[in-house]
Amino acid sequence: MLASILNELQRRFEETVDAKDIHIHLQELYGAYTCSVKHATVKELMTARMRDGASVHEHEVKMIELIEKLVTLDLVIPHELSTNIILLSLPSSFDNFVVNFNMNKLEVNLEELVNMLANYEATMKKKKYVFLVSSSSGSKK
Repeated sequence: MLASILNELQRRFEETVDAKDIHIHLQELYGAYTCSVKHATVKELMTARMRDGASVHEHEVKMIELIEKLVTLDLVIPHELSTNIILLSLPSSFDNFVVNFNMNKLEVNLEELVNMLANYEATMKKKKYVFLVSSSSGSKK
């Protein structure tokens, strides 16, 4: 265990035989750091908002990465709450998706949710394109 830590800390623990004692001391030493990382990650997750026109896939992958980072920091967010945090981070252009998702009480994992959102985004872009094409061709009379 001593081989994997900084030289400065190695000297501190040269006399310590028990790895558990070293682990406890390191937790005390770096515990405040972990708290601040947890806080910053929770804040980033809770305040993240997708901009209109941004890629839903990129946004949701970032959200999932933040959720998984919290798991590594021993802060596990229940699945239903994770799903709601993600849905709340979407712009108003996804309101129909959110209403439909909630009305149908869908239970999907986060990766499936990302795929569903990406499909919805693609459908919205197609509809917008069809609307633009039909409205511009209709005005050339």
